[in-house]
Amino acid sequence: MANTKSSKPVLESESRHRRLRACRITLREGAEPESLADFIADGLRRGKAIDCFDYVPSNARMLYAALRGMRVRRFCEWGSGIGIGLGVAAMLGFETCGIEIHPELAEASRRLLADYRLPATVITGSYFDVPSAADIYFNYSWPSQWVRVEEHFVAVAPRSARLLICYGADDTRCKRIVESRSEEH
Repeated sequence: MANTKSSKPVLESESRHRRLRACRITLREGAEPESLADFIADGLRRGKAIDCFDYVPSNARMLYAALRGMRVRRFCEWGSGIGIGLGVAAMLGFETCGIEIHPELAEASRRLLADYRLPATVITGSYFDVPSAADIYFNYSWPSQWVRVEEHFVAVAPRSARLLICYGADDTRCKRIVESRSEEH
């Protein structure tokens, strides 16, 4: 019987395909600290004063409930807006970084976070262009961007990372990278 398999060695990077799989998200709801409620309200108020046609804040309370159920690690918000998500993560002890393309929003988020003495880095730029190392990525974008965000996550995130992606204000989903061996023909 003839061997139909190639004798060429297969490189590890060629033999694996990265893709997304849904993972469980545990929302740990309950009473939130008054300082969190004040921060969220102030951030929403400040956000309304900024003229940015496509800025829509995410549901910070849902993010808080999701992050409470995760191990404290590095958090990066792709499209960090006014910085409310960053502040929520920082209040929970995460090392936080946000990437925001709109300069006025990025500057306002730095002021908001500084006013509350919350440690976070805010980078002005596109999260598609600015590298970021995190264990948890968060994104609330327009529906037309969901596929691109997920593809970007698969391409750049460490295998152990999680993507919290919003498919609407009250619909946050968790995704993780899985690797599968390609089938040899």
